[in-house]
Amino acid sequence: MNLCLRIAPLLLALAANATTIPAAQGIALDGHSVILPRDLAGRATILILGFTQHSSDNTTAWQRSVGTSLAHEPAINYFDMPFLQEAPSFIRPLIVRSIRKQVPDEIKPRFVPLTAGEELWKQISGFTPSAPDAAYVLLVDRSGNVLWQTHEAFTQARFNELSAAAHKLADAR
Repeated sequence: MNLCLRIAPLLLALAANATTIPAAQGIALDGHSVILPRDLAGRATILILGFTQHSSDNTTAWQRSVGTSLAHEPAINYFDMPFLQEAPSFIRPLIVRSIRKQVPDEIKPRFVPLTAGEELWKQISGFTPSAPDAAYVLLVDRSGNVLWQTHEAFTQARFNELSAAAHKLADAR
């Protein structure tokens, strides 16, 4: 039996029991508007969330591997989404400008700072106060159902798990 035919029912069952991401709207660093879940273009999308300024090292570690290994596949998409909600509103443009200077051009369309909805995203991602600086990584289907997640530090083994789950989701019809 074809592997996709065996995996598809499992993924459908997971999606039926999955938590769905909240709606979010932001402007990517290249200037285009991103609305989730509407813009979940691939069959699988990886969301890399950072809730503090100090989470950038952890989110960058995940983003580098996702961007290098998975971004070239049309059925797999990703967004790096730092939350700036707790920064004073008059400082946010300065923060975004600083980030824009540091982020390579090829990543800018996928880098979407968010300024609202942080509490809902914390609930969905399993945020824990004991790991505020972690990267919270979610794999979602095109409807925004969370099918895999972690807030563990990047390791090759954990990335391999994410990659396998993303490929299974992307290959399911």
